[in-house]
Amino acid sequence: MQKEEVWRLLDLEYDSAFRNLTVEEAIAASVGKGTAPNTVRFWRNANAVVVGRFQSVTQEVNVEACRHYGTVVVRRFTGGGAVYHDKGNLNYAIAVQRNHRLVTNDLSETFKILSLAVAAGLESLGVRVEYERPNTLQIGGRKIGGAAGAVRQGFVFYHGSILVDTDLDVLSEVLNSTVRTLMKGSVRSIRKEVTNLSREVAKNLTIDEVKNALRREFQRAFNIRLIDGSLTGEEKIMSDRLFVEKYSQETWNFKK
Repeated sequence: MQKEEVWRLLDLEYDSAFRNLTVEEAIAASVGKGTAPNTVRFWRNANAVVVGRFQSVTQEVNVEACRHYGTVVVRRFTGGGAVYHDKGNLNYAIAVQRNHRLVTNDLSETFKILSLAVAAGLESLGVRVEYERPNTLQIGGRKIGGAAGAVRQGFVFYHGSILVDTDLDVLSEVLNSTVRTLMKGSVRSIRKEVTNLSREVAKNLTIDEVKNALRREFQRAFNIRLIDGSLTGEEKIMSDRLFVEKYSQETWNFKK
């Protein structure tokens, strides 16, 4: 039996969606360099659309609706499709070193392993969750979560979002772009019918209940112990630099 490992748990969020995304990249880079431990993070954004690294904002986002609702648009460093975040949405991130035992030669299989742990954690709340490749979690064919990842020489980083009690009306408007022509080099989101976890469980779940369910399952499935931690000094410095040079810039968030 594998010896239980100790990982860092960060229950850490900022008021700024841009700051939240800079921290994601800083964590991944630090874990890859070995200057920070393997990490699980939980966080939320207040009102934001997060687009994938290779997506076109004009194709994925209804910019006028975003202006109406005060929804900010920010680009993440991982691929995948556009998602809507509000305080009823829980985001999780898993950062592990590239040579970790959870990482297989088939990276799609690695992402599946991580997704199935998320699904099992949600199922402990009393509902059957289905996994659909490459990164979708759904209940009865309706999507409750998606994920995206990045792989570098030193790390595997996987993060996703779960619709717990999100405003689905706003979601449908801010992600409802009228553009249908695919721009060269961009990636389109796969639209599916969505639902909230609270609705499917038929109770008013709290965000903490979902966090605790995921925490328990990650510890069981990965044979780890999660210990509350904080960002390293290096991660704080890197996050500040990424904010100034990248995530606060329209050239990054609205790049063609």
